[in-house]
Amino acid sequence: MNELLNILVSTDGLLLLGVWFLISIFAIVFGWSMFFSIPFIQWMFPTVSFGAIVWNLKIWSFFRGIWSTYTTHKQIDYYKNFQVGVLAFIWVVIGSSLIANLDQKWLFPAVIFAIFLAIFSPKIAEKINKKTFYIASFFTGIYAGIFWAVGLLLVALLRTRYPKDTEIALVKIQARFLELILAISAIIVHIFHGNILTSIWLPWSIGALLGWAIGWKLLHSLWKLSWRTQKIVLYLSFALAIWVAGWRFLLGF
Repeated sequence: MNELLNILVSTDGLLLLGVWFLISIFAIVFGWSMFFSIPFIQWMFPTVSFGAIVWNLKIWSFFRGIWSTYTTHKQIDYYKNFQVGVLAFIWVVIGSSLIANLDQKWLFPAVIFAIFLAIFSPKIAEKINKKTFYIASFFTGIYAGIFWAVGLLLVALLRTRYPKDTEIALVKIQARFLELILAISAIIVHIFHGNILTSIWLPWSIGALLGWAIGWKLLHSLWKLSWRTQKIVLYLSFALAIWVAGWRFLLGF
């Protein structure tokens, strides 16, 4: 316990907690917080691996998934989730293993691809149907293991099992459960590789909890922000992620 407290009150711990508190508020209001959080962790921890950067940031998603599953467990269709998630589960383990010990300089091409997906994922999701299900499961699993931001793709996969428009809320519940299962599998891979670092994920997760609590309250007063303002902030986050990842990429050679 004393060791955990020492981590939280250290300079790095307080900085991580404070920054993620602010980024979590941003995430509630604008979304796509990873394009701010990943550059920050690259800057603070220039020697940790690709996998350590991505998955220490995602421990918070694991805790959030546990809470979501607990509050909605009676509405979860475990059998259908198994049908949808089994292939993605296999590929998320493979994807996580690929980046576990990869130098963080390779975040640069991953960030470029993530930006592409952020822009075009709605159109990609429209192409997911029963005919493309297996290809989509492969892609979702690999991408989840590497960069994780797969919420929209999981919803699209589940829509092949819940096609009615009246089932959208139910689909989102299943998607959050699947996110938890995929996250657990990836985290186990990274624990095995020694990538889950308490000095990063603990203050980061506490900052996220506080930021989400404040962010939801702010959302009610900020929801009228224009799409132009949101787009400017999003493109600024893209530019920051490309700049830092590109800088680390060049230094790596």
